[in-house]
Amino acid sequence: MFLLSFGLAAHAGLPPASASWSLLAESPVKIECTTFEERPYCRATGIIGAPSDKAATTFAELDKHVDQMAAITMVKRLEPDVLHIVMDYPWPINDRDYVARFTRSEQDGAQVFAWTPIEHAGAPVDPKIVRLPWLDGEWRFAPDGENTRVTYLWEADPGGGIPDANMVRKKAGLFALTDIATACGTTILSP
Repeated sequence: MFLLSFGLAAHAGLPPASASWSLLAESPVKIECTTFEERPYCRATGIIGAPSDKAATTFAELDKHVDQMAAITMVKRLEPDVLHIVMDYPWPINDRDYVARFTRSEQDGAQVFAWTPIEHAGAPVDPKIVRLPWLDGEWRFAPDGENTRVTYLWEADPGGGIPDANMVRKKAGLFALTDIATACGTTILSP
C-alpha cells in the first residue's frame, strides 16, 4: 500500500487547470492532449461503476491486480511508495516501462496519486524495453454518486520513435481506464 502523504500538492510540473486541451476522443473515455513546458500531456476521463474508495484502494494496491490488467505486464513494488511498471505494447513495438515515486493526497474530495520518475537500483534497464525516465502524471478518483470519475493525466511522449503518437495516446488512455475498471470488478460507464 502507498504511504499516505496528505497535504502534498500534485507534481508541480503538470499542466495547470487553465491549460488549453485538444480533444482526441470522446468515447468510451474522453481523451484530451495539451503541451506544457514543451512537453506533451494527455488526460483520459471516464466514470467507472465502483465507489471512489474502492477505486482508490485498488489503485493503491496496483501490484496485486496485474493479472486483471491487459495493458500492464508487471508492477513491482520496490518501496512502499515506489513502483516499477511495465506497459505492454503490441508487437513489433517494444514494451515501455518507468519507475516512479507516488504520493497520495486528498484534493477537493478526490483521492489523488501523483507520481514523479526516479532511478532505482531495484529496476535496472532492460535492453528489450524502452525506459521512460521522464514520465510523470497523476490518477484522480472522485466520487460521482455511487460511481467514480477517474482522471488519468500523464506525460504523453511514448518514446522510441513511434510514428503515430496520437494513436498510442488514445489507446493508452482507454487501456488505462479499462484496466482500473476491470481491477475494480466493473466497466467504464461513460466518458
